[in-house]
Amino acid sequence: MKKPIAIITLLLLFSSALIKAQEIKKSQAQPDSVIKAIPFGYGRHSSIVYTIDGQMQTPEDVKIRILAYAPSALEYREAKNNMTWSFVSLGGTAVFSTLAIIQFERHAKDALNNMPTGVDLVNGKPGFIYPPQQHHSLTGAYIFTGIATGLLVAAFVHFAKASRHADRMLKVYNLQYQ
Repeated sequence: MKKPIAIITLLLLFSSALIKAQEIKKSQAQPDSVIKAIPFGYGRHSSIVYTIDGQMQTPEDVKIRILAYAPSALEYREAKNNMTWSFVSLGGTAVFSTLAIIQFERHAKDALNNMPTGVDLVNGKPGFIYPPQQHHSLTGAYIFTGIATGLLVAAFVHFAKASRHADRMLKVYNLQYQ
């Protein structure tokens, strides 16, 4: 009879130890773990300094802390994704603006080539002589200009979204300590 009671007691003891080992402890976060972004400088020479408990932190340290907390890591990834797409949109704007300029320039050259080449008698009267007309449409140039404009607007929208996600990233991270 003593043997089953001893086994049950040992099982209960080990199960309580196992349960204690599985307990998820919340970090003993203190308000001094809040990340503060402090802008400094003016104009082109402005930047942001990150502090935790009044001590300056490198951006890499802040990034590690933000990525360690899942909700702020999602906002970080969204901000990074939007920044990537804003630069892609700016690159597309440059490409399509260049193509539009080339199309407008080609049309201008054709218009200059269609200028009168001289004066001669036309139907017995003096008149200008034109080279054979080549009519080129500006449709391609207008389409490229429209695409470039759309991509420029998209770049600004993505920049704004990235900024909003970056602000929210710090707010979400700091909410866990309040």
